[in-house]
Amino acid sequence: MNITKTITLCLVLAATTAVVSGQAAYVLRTPAAAESEGFYLPSAQYPSGADSTVAHVPTFNLPNFFSGAVAPPAGSGQGGHTVNQNTNRMLSTDGFHLWEEPHPRYPDPGFVPSAPVPVGIFAGVIPRIMGLGIDTAGNGLWMCNITNFQRFSATYPYSAMGGVVWPSFVVNGVFTGIAYDPSTQSLWLCTNTGRVYNCDQGGFPIGPQPVSAPWNSLTGIAVNTTNGLGSFPAPSCSAQIGGFHIMVTEGSFLIDALSGAAIALGNPSDNYGLAFSADGQYSDGGSPWVGSGVIPAIRIPRPFNNGVGSIPAQLGGARPGAPAYLLYGLCPLGTPIPLGLGSVRVLSGYVPRIVDSSGRASVGLPVSAAPAGLQFTLQWAFYDPLQPSGWALTDAMTLTLGLQ
Repeated sequence: MNITKTITLCLVLAATTAVVSGQAAYVLRTPAAAESEGFYLPSAQYPSGADSTVAHVPTFNLPNFFSGAVAPPAGSGQGGHTVNQNTNRMLSTDGFHLWEEPHPRYPDPGFVPSAPVPVGIFAGVIPRIMGLGIDTAGNGLWMCNITNFQRFSATYPYSAMGGVVWPSFVVNGVFTGIAYDPSTQSLWLCTNTGRVYNCDQGGFPIGPQPVSAPWNSLTGIAVNTTNGLGSFPAPSCSAQIGGFHIMVTEGSFLIDALSGAAIALGNPSDNYGLAFSADGQYSDGGSPWVGSGVIPAIRIPRPFNNGVGSIPAQLGGARPGAPAYLLYGLCPLGTPIPLGLGSVRVLSGYVPRIVDSSGRASVGLPVSAAPAGLQFTLQWAFYDPLQPSGWALTDAMTLTLGLQ
């Protein structure tokens, strides 16, 4: 498959009918810190490129969770974190209760918090929850305790969708995390002794176990759904190639479980739980709409996966009535092109639009026809006569399509 033709076809289809999301890992800080911190995973933009030193998603507050969570004992591995890619919700647990709230990057003004569900409801995970893993396509929520695991509905109040599963292989240590891999429909688990295991949903091992032992102790595990079995290869400009499909953390580092490569999380070792979300990776290039002083924004309205018909690449804060163009390309430009008060970061093709009266424009990408792993970069430009160049720009966004 010609990747450039695939991108062009998707965008042309979108243009005639009217992203592939970049990837981020989230670690849950202890309740005293009251936050979830995100870190961009390797892509065509990170960790190389102009923004490699700030490849960090803004810290998110999780008020629903942190209003009642209890800090787990040091080194226990207790607790967990996951993102439901269908509902835009973050699920978090301190081991004793399970909370749900909107992913802060995708606000839900109408959200009304539900009461946290106590661990006693989940018979299979008594005495405490050690990890969470989401099966988005199957609406399933996997939970583990120290010795076994069980599948529940991902919809509140999370009723059981199967019985308790005991692993049929010998486990060194106790479980501290669980993750679901949509590319193989299998489960990955980690332990307090640093082991990583892979099994089917019935608890039978897939190959020799443990699969790896990358650290002395682990507190969370997650699957990057953009680069699993059968996914489309990342472009040659991407640092993603071959890495960070199965991710683990021991508190201070994000670790590729299969290669041992590690990214420092830059925080004290109080992180627990690990989640993946298919979110756009922002980089620079933006310039203000001079008439308002507002810096226009490029955004996607939800985590991205290929289980939906279309995901819009949106422009906001632009000059009403102005001609606009969604610029796209397989890779960000190695050397940005200065343009007025901003810079062009990508320039392989474009889709035209007109900014509406609210300062918005949108191009929908029919992603269900595209393969998981497809990665490229987008940037909006629109006419602004007060700009030195006559054009204003958004920041660029590098995107990678994930499996549902």
